[in-house]
Amino acid sequence: MKLTILMYHKIDEHAGVGNPGNYVSPANFAAQIDALQAWGYRTIEFEQWLDARAGRGKRLPDKPLIVTFDDGYTCFDRNAWPVLRARGMGATVFLVAGQIGGTTAWEAAEPQETLLGATRIRALQADGARFGSHSVSHRPMARIPAADALDELTRSRGQLSALLDRDVDVFAYPFSNQSAAVRDLARQAGYRAAVRGKGRMNSPRTDPLGLRRIKVEPTTTIDALEKTLFIERYLRLF
Repeated sequence: MKLTILMYHKIDEHAGVGNPGNYVSPANFAAQIDALQAWGYRTIEFEQWLDARAGRGKRLPDKPLIVTFDDGYTCFDRNAWPVLRARGMGATVFLVAGQIGGTTAWEAAEPQETLLGATRIRALQADGARFGSHSVSHRPMARIPAADALDELTRSRGQLSALLDRDVDVFAYPFSNQSAAVRDLARQAGYRAAVRGKGRMNSPRTDPLGLRRIKVEPTTTIDALEKTLFIERYLRLF
């Protein structure tokens, strides 16, 4: 029972500013989602994976998939969610709790980009999108004092749970920066799962606080994505 988690940031055209590696064009994204469906992948939620891993809940699809987006850019609303919704697929967006409706303040040297506001976040949740925490201020968890990391983990969970009126128990490590000690802090803060970017699929033996994601790059072709998924699903040993 392997789990594929894809990692996206911005579904938009790159305008020549900012980190180009975080962009996937809307046309490429739609083609990727269509291909994933054609290959038999079906989206699930983190809760479904955790329940199946524990021997509870309904049987998972043969090729379970979680599509994730970091930071909560407004282009998710414009360009990603309509594509997913039209195809009956879901997604989880990881929000920076201290910047709801704000900008990418953690990238001070980059042009500031707008982030989803509270009203749209709640509307997207009502429409089926799911949300997790990406900390309060997007600081690298393993590079700051443990007390600060625990505060980021705990406060962001509380703020987002209040915003969404539901328990937020999935976390994405900013910059994929984590360690065994940080994973323990995430457990202390009450998270059931957390993700990083390591380019691999997950097995039932993968630590749920260290789930791995395959990052989709702006240059990722359909053939390259299919090859990556084939290698991970059928050839890698865990």
